Amino acid sequence: NDEAIGKIHKINYYLNNSQRLDGFVCECGGSLSMESLCKEIAVKTRITTIWSMMLSIVGLGLASSLMAAELPPSPAVAETFACNYKDGKDFDDKMKARDYMVAQIEKAGLKKVPGYHMTQTKGMAPAETLWMDVHPNFQVYGENRDAWDASGIGPGVDARFGAVEDCTAGLSALRRIHQREGGDDDGDGNDTNLVATLACKFKHGKGGDDMPDLTGHMGAVMAGMGDDGPGFAYLRTPITSGPDFPDVFINSMFENASHWTRYVGQLFQTEAGQRMRNHMDMLLDCNISMWRSQQVVTPDEE
Repeated sequence: NDEAIGKIHKINYYLNNSQRLDGFVCECGGSLSMESLCKEIAVKTRITTIWSMMLSIVGLGLASSLMAAELPPSPAVAETFACNYKDGKDFDDKMKARDYMVAQIEKAGLKKVPGYHMTQTKGMAPAETLWMDVHPNFQVYGENRDAWDASGIGPGVDARFGAVEDCTAGLSALRRIHQREGGDDDGDGNDTNLVATLACKFKHGKGGDDMPDLTGHMGAVMAGMGDDGPGFAYLRTPITSGPDFPDVFINSMFENASHWTRYVGQLFQTEAGQRMRNHMDMLLDCNISMWRSQQVVTPDEE
């Protein structure tokens, strides 16, 4: 033991004082056994250095790959107006306000963006109606919003709608979950679709980072349902919110009630549907409501 300790002290001495590792050459003096130990240390040092260089190269390659990886597409942006009709007012009155707004947009030379109107038919959501103006991304939303404000038509349009409904305005990010081949995400302006809306809060310890995995799972299952799956489904994440406001909304669009009940049957009667429901239950507490939806503003042709 004493001899071994003595050798260790000598090795440390050579490493600190007598050894040059320039070019990985060892010039230790002393006995043959000490020279062998010293050379072994030099070899290990060389191997360690080579591994460090290799790891650095791999690390640089990985970083380059990550930087070159395609980022997720920017979400669409929805301006939302959750509203309740004033006494004696209804959808027809709202469409008269819509007609006035479209005329003002065209007169001011602004771009029309797709507008969708939803009317609650079943459920206990606090709003009777929801209007959504949809912009393809944040940059376009900003440009459209600035152009609207600069045009000066806003106060007059707001007054027309304000005479019909009391509304709360908001912003949301929209991401597609699923679109069936041949499925419609908007309609031609005359279609009326059934929309099942899940208004959800995250369970304890869960959050937005868990949603891409869930929505990917949902999209795959919906695609596997064929014609029984929704024609279109999307995630709406509020940008503006308030106390006790849902964290996310999941909207699924159907042709009619029979189409929706076939989808529900797939959720409960198939293994894939049950796994999807279990995945959702792990993350979210949701309330469901049913809405009638149609496109009420057709965008300008690009």
